[in-house]
Amino acid sequence: MEWLDNRINESLDILIESETLIGMELREMLNSFKNEKKAVGYSFGKLCIFHYEAFTDCLNEDIYKVAAAIELLILSFDIIDDLQDKDTDNSWSNTPELSLNIAIAMLVMASKSIRETSFRHRDLAVEILEKYALLSINGQQLDLLNGCREEQSYLQMIEQKSGSLTAMCCLIGEALAKGIVSTRVEGYGKYIGIIQQIKNDIQGLKTWGRKNDLLNKKYSLPIIYLLSKENNVSKLVMNYYNGDIVTHLDNNALEKELTAGGAIRYAMSIKNIYKYKALDDLEYVALSNTSKEYLKKLMK
Repeated sequence: MEWLDNRINESLDILIESETLIGMELREMLNSFKNEKKAVGYSFGKLCIFHYEAFTDCLNEDIYKVAAAIELLILSFDIIDDLQDKDTDNSWSNTPELSLNIAIAMLVMASKSIRETSFRHRDLAVEILEKYALLSINGQQLDLLNGCREEQSYLQMIEQKSGSLTAMCCLIGEALAKGIVSTRVEGYGKYIGIIQQIKNDIQGLKTWGRKNDLLNKKYSLPIIYLLSKENNVSKLVMNYYNGDIVTHLDNNALEKELTAGGAIRYAMSIKNIYKYKALDDLEYVALSNTSKEYLKKLMK
């Protein structure tokens, strides 16, 4: 898969350098942020390419430009999310005002770049990008409001915030090849995003630092489960969330409750439900074995 990451990165370089409407300062920062993204790979762009290849008989090289455009949009969302949460050490946090401007430019460049491709169904692809980007923004708004405090509302929120973006990438690839999209592809695309978010929620609780949801008084599936338990630890956390300034959180007791108390197992169980839903939808879609294996790795 490394060659594909390199190809998307090359397309990103071309896309950034060929945009005549941005100045040198903006271009330099955009390249800098892109290089940070390069280190983690371009999984969203690859989802688009795999789904385009699955449904076409003739490869249009512009698909790499579309994948690069998608990665620009995803990076813009990552930057905005980090600036809102104020919990990252990425370079864009050093100059938030300038970085926000870069993120806005990326959003515009993403849709503009797809419109400039030679695909017959490029307008449908842009329509999909705009629809699912807005759904994700709405999910992010709900997340920031921090009001999703029970299982159903929380899952609906991350379906919009995270599921929309992974579904978008798969559907754009399918749309460019066929001119139509399918509910099966949307289904497992959405479920993969939910799975990834739950995994992030679990991982975030294992580090006692700036990104820890519990310390930041945010809600996630393990925390929702913990707060539903009527014991000393859950009552202590509830007091902390309610603003009791004298509450002292014992990280050892909390870690024990999250693991031995069943909160992590509960979140893993919900993740596995979505994994089996995704696998069921995937069985009905004619992707290559390589593409299916890649998608299955994202579901683990």
